Amino acid sequence: MNFLFVTLIFLQLINTCFGGYDLINDLDKQIRKKRYVLSTRKWPIRTLTWTLKKTPYISNSDKFLIRNTLHRAFNLWASVSSLEFVELPEGHRWEPDISIAFVKGKHGDNMPFDGREGIVAHAFYPTLGILHFDADENWTLNQPTGINLYQTAVHEIGHLLGLEHSTDTRAVMYPKNRKYDLNYELSDDDVRGIRRLYPQLKKYRFRKFAHK
Repeated sequence: MNFLFVTLIFLQLINTCFGGYDLINDLDKQIRKKRYVLSTRKWPIRTLTWTLKKTPYISNSDKFLIRNTLHRAFNLWASVSSLEFVELPEGHRWEPDISIAFVKGKHGDNMPFDGREGIVAHAFYPTLGILHFDADENWTLNQPTGINLYQTAVHEIGHLLGLEHSTDTRAVMYPKNRKYDLNYELSDDDVRGIRRLYPQLKKYRFRKFAHK
């Protein structure tokens, strides 16, 4: 019988009898392999601003849905890291950290899109802060057809933050367009990768002492 398997059974018995969660969690962390890949750059700040640029390819009604979807995608990464994302209001005069746009074909960044069902989006590593979606694609939400905007946005934002492609097939950073998944979420590999770049701040608990 595999030694590691026997060890896990033994620790599970300890956990059952004595509540030894830390022992099992520590061993589990050692067993899991790192599949994520970090780029050589990351953001030097923890609050990043973003904006969706106006282009002729999205209507006002589409813009509302797109902005809402982007908020969800940014919040997913923020929930497991020390990052915070703030959308700049329309008509602002500030330069955003992250600029997002729906474009077609050649659009000025030497990475032209190739029409429907080709390259659907691309993002640049920190600190360029550029994310482009191919406006020729059939973007959808909450349905199995077309290209899911939310899932694509989560993946591309990972690149914006400094994550390269992962070799873990369960990770959102795996380099393959995944089918629509109702329970789409970050994998353990994604979480460990983003926390290597932007560790969560430890929350200290203070005990209250009664005055005598």
